[in-house]
Amino acid sequence: MQIKWVVITAQSVLKLPRCYNHFEMIEKKNHKKLAIFDIDGTLYRWQLYYEVVFQLLENNFFDESQTQKIKKVFHGWQSREVDFHVFESIAIPALESKLSSLTVPAFESIVDDILNDSQHKIYSYTRNLASELKEEGYFLLAISGSMQEIVEPFSKRYGFDDCIGWLYEKNDHKFTGRTLRQTVGRKAKILQDYIQLHGMSLTGSIGIGDSTSDIEMLELVDDPIAFNPNEQLLAAAEKNGWKIVIERKNIAYTLQKDNDGSIVLAQADRL
Repeated sequence: MQIKWVVITAQSVLKLPRCYNHFEMIEKKNHKKLAIFDIDGTLYRWQLYYEVVFQLLENNFFDESQTQKIKKVFHGWQSREVDFHVFESIAIPALESKLSSLTVPAFESIVDDILNDSQHKIYSYTRNLASELKEEGYFLLAISGSMQEIVEPFSKRYGFDDCIGWLYEKNDHKFTGRTLRQTVGRKAKILQDYIQLHGMSLTGSIGIGDSTSDIEMLELVDDPIAFNPNEQLLAAAEKNGWKIVIERKNIAYTLQKDNDGSIVLAQADRL
């Protein structure tokens, strides 16, 4: 077997997903159609990143003031008194400020506990869609705002060929506190870099997401789906005529733009 050596630069670290075995997959995926999935709120019913945060809360990882701030703003979001981004602006800096005191084995143990308890908490529509596209020969790519270490095993369980998650730097079995790859707000650029790196194409591609951070990514694909969209994504879907799917209980409601521009129910599928 001929070995090809690759020089990894600081720039390429931001592009390479560090998931599964890239060098075995490159030739296999070049000729496949691409399906890009957001994970949190799209396949997984909550946020894997914040599953980690709340597990750390239970483990008394944060100091008392950080704990109270996180809980207070989360309860405010649950009662719809504050925006979710306010919660994010408290929880993410709190985690990153303490990350250097967290060992990699301890983090991996937390990830294992979360996946053992919660990896089944998924939406039926997107699970079925991923399975159907896989059978049709699509290459399934997950791009997530959650950490690589948790989104990788989660996405692999549901048949994804590769994933790109938030990546924190590690050194000597500890986190340094530095971010190597930020995915939130950069999904379109990450996708463009990925297809260029691997010689892929967006022709015939499908994309699905649930929030504002997915809009630019969905603008790149041929067949975008706004799934349980937030207000901003819903507005973008209405403006661009994208497919809108709402999963409620065991029914998936597909909405489309009518001739007069109004959004109407196109079909209802029992899941």
